[in-house]
Amino acid sequence: MVAVAKKVEFKSLTRSFNVSYKLNYPKSYSNQSFDCDIDVMRNIKDLRLIFQYYTVARNGTVQNALIKRPIDICFFLRNPKSDRLVKIIYDYVKERSDLPVRCPFGPGSYHIRNVRITDVPVPSFLPLAEFLLELIYYSEVRAEKMVEFRLHGKLIRLMDGGIFSR
Repeated sequence: MVAVAKKVEFKSLTRSFNVSYKLNYPKSYSNQSFDCDIDVMRNIKDLRLIFQYYTVARNGTVQNALIKRPIDICFFLRNPKSDRLVKIIYDYVKERSDLPVRCPFGPGSYHIRNVRITDVPVPSFLPLAEFLLELIYYSEVRAEKMVEFRLHGKLIRLMDGGIFSR
């Protein structure tokens, strides 16, 4: 089972982050990749994440979240085994980025390169369906949303080189 992207949204909601991104080869299931540049303008001492995964019905409506996890990023970076599901995705992205590996992290430019959507590990308990993966980063101190990332996609099954979906 692999994921393919239909649309990517990345929004910076504060002056602390400047984000640019690109979905490469959006029409190719096998060659899709994602690149991202993140400029951090100030010291980040605390960062929280809400990790949410929704299925999308055939009529396009978003269903209840199958997965919803609040994550303290600084705690997670110190204890990556604290959340196995997030660790699977984090390990894959970490290999393709120069993102900070501990808190606090200071101003600077960071990048994520060549994240092949079909190579990102997908847990086997997720249904073959369209989905919305939403990552919302916010500051705990100010309780302000800082960055929103949404990946609209579809889980498909690859069998003998062919693509099968529901």
